[in-house]
Amino acid sequence: MTHRAPRIVILCSADSYRGSAVSFQHLARGLAARGAAVRVLTAHASVTEPLRADGLDVAQFDLRATNLRTALRIRAALRAFGAEVLMVDRPRNLRLGTLATLGTAVGIVNRYNSHAPRPPSDVLTRLGYRLRVRETVFLTHEMADRILAMAPWMGRVTHRVIAEGISLEAFRPDAADAAAFRATHGLGDAPFVLAVGSLTNEKRIGMIVDAMHRTEQAPPLVLCGEGPLAEVLRAQAASLRVDVRFAGRVPRADLRGAYSAASVVAHACAVETFGLSVLEAMACGAPVVGVRAGGLREVVGEDESAGLLVAPDDADAMARAVGDVLGDPALAQRLREGARARATTRFALDTMIAGYEQVVLDARTECAAGA
Repeated sequence: MTHRAPRIVILCSADSYRGSAVSFQHLARGLAARGAAVRVLTAHASVTEPLRADGLDVAQFDLRATNLRTALRIRAALRAFGAEVLMVDRPRNLRLGTLATLGTAVGIVNRYNSHAPRPPSDVLTRLGYRLRVRETVFLTHEMADRILAMAPWMGRVTHRVIAEGISLEAFRPDAADAAAFRATHGLGDAPFVLAVGSLTNEKRIGMIVDAMHRTEQAPPLVLCGEGPLAEVLRAQAASLRVDVRFAGRVPRADLRGAYSAASVVAHACAVETFGLSVLEAMACGAPVVGVRAGGLREVVGEDESAGLLVAPDDADAMARAVGDVLGDPALAQRLREGARARATTRFALDTMIAGYEQVVLDARTECAAGA
């Protein structure tokens, strides 16, 4: 950072240490390494603890209620820290941030990360865009075009696209970790298909189970994740006679081994704002079969050089794609190499951090000009 280092507060209400929480961790650590003063306001211990263990400045708040009392607590935290920029990534956090910063010089950066079919258009959100938001960051070009077409009033402030970045040290092919994952989960040397994500409706793990049912001589499906649909998925697997192994929530440090060991990584979520787990898998050189929707089109690409994408609701097509990769070692190797190459050349973590550094500096300058 040049000149006086900016003071940034990140509002993170994620309830698990995945997705947006991990991305905010990368941002906080990267911006701090470039000289910024950064504090993260979290809502859940499952996020607070790993961020603190990483050496970040973290304060945990009760952020369950979107009301004036919560906003005033955030306002006090911003004042105590001397914040100049508040970064949010969910509609409710934008509303809280708007209330918390009204009448102050703190500018908001809205990192748009909602998979709702339409952007919010409530009074507080519009007020935030009129008075407090200094920039919107979209994770993909598709998202930027779609959201701004539905909510042109959001385009009245500066916006840009900054893709997620991946730690290429944390996520890389690793034979030793792959062997350890196989041993831990009793997988031996046989092929298996991997799915990583919460066991919730939007992740559509049920479609993957269905696809495995339709795949000839399907190997085991290993699910890394937990959630309210666990018993529903167990019943589906039993009914379809699909060999599904429920690994639960796998520690983030062990995911490199899971991706490196997998014969195929399947992903069926059609509303991903980006698809961080898919990018992690690609960085580890895993062949990916996903759906042609949301952020995956830009993460995986549509030329079949780094992964195979199928129609969002076509379990037969997913079964064929999985079967093609399992049955064709040359195809699997080509996808492994293409996935790793795409992840390393297009999604470097340093590129993401540099992009947000400029966003923060621009937002601070605009706030100072408007003061």
